[in-house]
Amino acid sequence: MESQRKTFFASPQEAETAFYDARNRGDIEGLMAVWADEDDIMCILAGCPRASGYEAVREAWRRMFAGPHADVRISHALVTQGALQAIHSVHETLSAPGDRTPRPVLVVTNVYVRGPLGWHMVLHHASPLPAEQDGPDLPKILH
Repeated sequence: MESQRKTFFASPQEAETAFYDARNRGDIEGLMAVWADEDDIMCILAGCPRASGYEAVREAWRRMFAGPHADVRISHALVTQGALQAIHSVHETLSAPGDRTPRPVLVVTNVYVRGPLGWHMVLHHASPLPAEQDGPDLPKILH
């Protein structure tokens, strides 16, 4: 596990791509390799309590992966980036094989920081998109 946690990501986009690839595969090790090793990382999955710290974040994703598998497609990306921090605001649409019930679109904020081992996630916050914002002319907002 330690070698997975030390994966080098040259850009926040590379880290984000690895995060969603691992998430779609249900790969907890690959997903956690994207997260920073710091104790103050935070993850808020839609409808779940806040998880703070590496082990609590890992446990939140373990519980998520223990449920039915859902593929995630991201859209409406808005990126704000500086030299040491990047904020990605995206919409996530989840779908599962055979699932005919539409799921709510999630508004997600992913925050990445640059350190000695490249870019890593320090925050993932997902919440349902308010109904009045669901449409083609969505405002460019960070939540």
